[in-house]
Amino acid sequence: MILSTHYTFSLFLLSILEKQPIIFLYSIFSLLPDIDIKLNEHRKITHTFLASLIIFLIFRNNLIFLAYFSHIFLDYLTYTPIPLLWPYKSKYCLRIIKTNGMTDKMLTLLFLLLFLINYFLLK
Repeated sequence: MILSTHYTFSLFLLSILEKQPIIFLYSIFSLLPDIDIKLNEHRKITHTFLASLIIFLIFRNNLIFLAYFSHIFLDYLTYTPIPLLWPYKSKYCLRIIKTNGMTDKMLTLLFLLLFLINYFLLK
């Protein structure tokens, strides 16, 4: 998924649980799994259940955990497998959405619209 899809999906999810501006900051954690791109290790350990657990144990915050895990969930829907159960070598994906494809881009707009409706209109 593209970064904007990850961020808007996280904003939408967090806005269901919390209607405070802090969700804009917390949603940045939905981008954290892609920090491994700079290390040429994309979609490795940062895209696992273990990494999500570590994030939760460090921050002890359900919204931060949800933002981080939302990234892993969305990437699971793509055509590129991720090692959900690392350190086991098996990788998984559902092959539903092509990263950077039209559906991915349309999801960004859909999640943004859902967020705006939920955050501003359904207070």
